[in-house]
Amino acid sequence: MKQTHSSSFKWFLLGLFLVGLAVFPTITYVSADAASVASGPDPTLQANLKGGNVGSQTDAEVVQREEQAINSEGYSVAEMKQIREAAETHNFQAEVSRMMHIIINSLYSNRDIFLREVISNASDALDKIRFLSLTNSALLGEGDQAKLDIHIKIDKENNILHITDRGIGMTKDDMVKYLGSIAKSGTSDFMKKVSEAGDKASSNLIGQFGVGFYSIFLVADRVTVTSKNNEDDQYVWESNAEGSFTISKDPRGNTLGRGTRISLHLKDDAKEYLETSTIRNLAKKYSEFINFPIYLWETKEVEEEVPVEETKEDKDETEEDKSDEDVDVTEEDDETDDDTPKTQKVKKNVSEWDLLNTVKPIWTRSPKDITEEEYNNFYKAISKDTEDPLTYTHFNAEGEAEFKSILFFPATAPYNVFDPNPDVHRGNFKLFVRRVFITDDFQELVPNYLKFLRGIVDSDDLPLNVSRETLQKHKLLKLIEKKLVRKALAMIQSMFEKEKPEDETEDETEEKVKDPMASNVSEKYRQFWKQYGTNLKLGVMEDQTNKSRLIKLLLFHSSKTDDLASFDDYVGRMKEGQEEIYYLAGQNKDMVQKSPLIEKMLKRGYEVLYMLDPIDEYTLQQVPKVDGKYKLVNLGKEAPSIDDEFKEEEEKEKFLEEEFKPLAEFIKKQLPDKLEKVVISRRLTQSPCALVASSYGYTANMERVMKAQALQAGQRQQHVPKKILEVNPRHPIVREMLRRIEGNDSDETAKITAKVLYETAVLSSGYSIDDTADFASWIHKMMSVNLDIDPNQEVPEAPEPAPKKKKAAEDEEVNIDLEDHNDKDEL
Repeated sequence: MKQTHSSSFKWFLLGLFLVGLAVFPTITYVSADAASVASGPDPTLQANLKGGNVGSQTDAEVVQREEQAINSEGYSVAEMKQIREAAETHNFQAEVSRMMHIIINSLYSNRDIFLREVISNASDALDKIRFLSLTNSALLGEGDQAKLDIHIKIDKENNILHITDRGIGMTKDDMVKYLGSIAKSGTSDFMKKVSEAGDKASSNLIGQFGVGFYSIFLVADRVTVTSKNNEDDQYVWESNAEGSFTISKDPRGNTLGRGTRISLHLKDDAKEYLETSTIRNLAKKYSEFINFPIYLWETKEVEEEVPVEETKEDKDETEEDKSDEDVDVTEEDDETDDDTPKTQKVKKNVSEWDLLNTVKPIWTRSPKDITEEEYNNFYKAISKDTEDPLTYTHFNAEGEAEFKSILFFPATAPYNVFDPNPDVHRGNFKLFVRRVFITDDFQELVPNYLKFLRGIVDSDDLPLNVSRETLQKHKLLKLIEKKLVRKALAMIQSMFEKEKPEDETEDETEEKVKDPMASNVSEKYRQFWKQYGTNLKLGVMEDQTNKSRLIKLLLFHSSKTDDLASFDDYVGRMKEGQEEIYYLAGQNKDMVQKSPLIEKMLKRGYEVLYMLDPIDEYTLQQVPKVDGKYKLVNLGKEAPSIDDEFKEEEEKEKFLEEEFKPLAEFIKKQLPDKLEKVVISRRLTQSPCALVASSYGYTANMERVMKAQALQAGQRQQHVPKKILEVNPRHPIVREMLRRIEGNDSDETAKITAKVLYETAVLSSGYSIDDTADFASWIHKMMSVNLDIDPNQEVPEAPEPAPKKKKAAEDEEVNIDLEDHNDKDEL
């Protein structure tokens, strides 16, 4: 058996070998006999084993295949390598005149900003010399040369506008380097050098991009720049933006002392910039808060009293008059007449330097160093308002978004505060970058409900486009918006609560707390609410982030007090065990107070809030609960959730539903198109019935608002859901109707009464009657029944008219009338 198994295994190995030769023909079989083993190891194998300590390597054939592979650009790796090794490096070239044309005419959308750019460059030059003079005061010089200011002068005769500063000035090399190189900013280079020296005093410098200077070619066809630096002579740079410029030494010598004068030879279509009013307005708009004074050479017409020179003839006449006078004149009178010179008013032109930037950027100062009067004056200057602001806040934001800001609440709400047109709200907020005005189109940084805000934001690192006219989309804007909203809400909250008087004792404070009618809302906040209450309600709907804070600030009319009440006031006056806040919306307070829907609530001592603003119900739909605990219940809708006190009555009076079920079915049958159902009411005490909306229907107030909106928009009114009629089972009219229909559901009086009851419920519940003629018809039928007249009796036709009088009789009557008329005239 053992031999058999051994023989079979050998034949199996031989079969595997033959199969291997067939599949892998290139493999050569080598016999491992004793002779070959004795001859020693293969030298190739020995070499490979010795290289075992070398890291893994890519096969040469693999590298070759990768170099031949085509990449996404259409070149193989080897071809790209050859291209880059043999490539020549060249600099980009630009057609200078074409580039200047693009910068001048395409970079800026408003050519008025040329003055802003020139004044900003002048301010930078003044800041540079001021900074350098901190370590070397001799650089400023003496006298007028040491005054750091900007002067603007208009030369109408020669069509030139001059802007001069006493800044650091430019050397000849500076002119070539900065005025002759596009996008080369001298301010940026200066800031870089200062920052490398470890000093941050240059953060007030404005220039960034090095292209603002070329905006002057928007209004000028030729520009002359005269500049004097302390380290060089005075040079003149001139260009017409056609691709070249000239520089020459000023033959007049040093006329500036130090600084730069830019002379703009204005284009024919830019003559408006020769008017002092235009330059004044532009300088005030864009550069009013520059650190250095800006003066405008202005000629004014003034009245002046001058002595009158007497001629020889006038003197002779005066002496003759004196000799002819017989009146005694005292010596004192003579002296007075002789000493009083005769004057006359004459008009003359006076030219002088007028300071333009009189308002200072107070936001750069510490709030504790600024008086309330300064804040008020600043508000009036930026808003053009005549009233002092209601309140304000001044803060410096730090962190990821750093900026300075002052926010104001106007004392009176603007008439167009809810205007959806964004252009209407331009100017409410002003954006500055290093005190230079950038834009007043600040719509994205203030939500709609805070459009009444006034103020400024000044930042050193806001993302601007090159023309510095518009903001770029950036996450910093969202951070700024968040901080502005947070500060605005903090201002409102600070006004909300009354401030405790300094002389108030603890006992007086406790007495106020115990008084249930006492409110903690300050009078200042009530004044604010009168102007901006609707804005905060809009904020509850729009601002989900701050909704809980805004809900605390809402005020409403109340059944318990004549003053407006907050939700906190309501909660403080709740009955024991009450967990709901009840409210009813209506057109005015008198109408809501007389509504049958709140009769039992008031009788039981529950407080009801009156929602009189059209936006109130929209707002409260966004407020399911107050403080996450107290549910809001609209009494204008069916079966509101009632407290335990009402639920006990509900259990006791369930038998009334069965008793009055026939009446409910009868009334529903008479008005199938109007009513969803008729139910027994548990909220009525004096009224026979009331009309309410279903849980998801429109209340009377909401339906009124929607009708007004549809009418204003010129649209058809949408389908109005059916209503629910609640009847008072204790009212005599209701009980009489039940008696009449028992066994006789065709009673005419009951039918008429049902329809009249419905129409009166429509009116008393705040809804409007759709068909007033039909309502009047039912009233007339009810009157007929009360007078024992058949309501269906037809009105008889009018009698035939009497025959006409004869012609003679008419003439006789005319004659009589004429005689009577004549008699009256004689009298």
